[in-house]
Amino acid sequence: MAFRQTSVIFFLAALLLSSCTKTVKAPEPSAGLDTVPFYRKGSAAFDTQTAVKAFEAKKEAAGTNQEKFGEEIKKRIEQKGVKVQIPDPWIPPKVRTTADLPPPMRGFPKDKYGYPDWTATVEGGFIRPKSSLPGEPAVEEQILDMDVVFEINDKLMANVLFPHKIHTYWLSCKICHPAIFKPKRGANIFTMYDVWNGQYCGRCHGKVSYQPKGFENCRRCHRAPKRTMGVK
Repeated sequence: MAFRQTSVIFFLAALLLSSCTKTVKAPEPSAGLDTVPFYRKGSAAFDTQTAVKAFEAKKEAAGTNQEKFGEEIKKRIEQKGVKVQIPDPWIPPKVRTTADLPPPMRGFPKDKYGYPDWTATVEGGFIRPKSSLPGEPAVEEQILDMDVVFEINDKLMANVLFPHKIHTYWLSCKICHPAIFKPKRGANIFTMYDVWNGQYCGRCHGKVSYQPKGFENCRRCHRAPKRTMGVK
């Protein structure tokens, strides 16, 4: 009996001694603020200085890519032969005085910038266009009451709503089609630079009708909101 008790005591003592003398590894040295402990050691983000260098390199590369993108756009515009005269669409147009207008238009209602407001002119009964010149056989032109939407390649810009009715009130369809606009969906691809330089809508707007720039005038055409405006 005494032997068994001695054996048990000896076993417990050996177990206690072995647990007390177990070797414990020392903690790894830390560089303090120069480390990011939740990143894998050895990665670029583990060391703060390395991470900053990587960020600066990425930023510089992005700036280079942006410059290349700008140069590419400029090259495409030059190849197309478009002379950019008005680089900023939000610059208000130059105010046109009454003396600058042809005499028949000086009494017309005008917009904020002094350009004839043809819609107000028609609705106010200031003009009654004839269907033909004096001495020529009368040709009755049909007023086309149909709106056309030009889809704009910009998520933040509303589409253009073109009303045929107000234009065909005094203009023949042959004035615009097919020389200026091809009467086919998707066949007319142009930019605001083209319009500002007297092409497409710029054949009239900016000369005898309101300027296609200035925030108030932009909204007169860009008034057909997209369903997912600003959303990819």
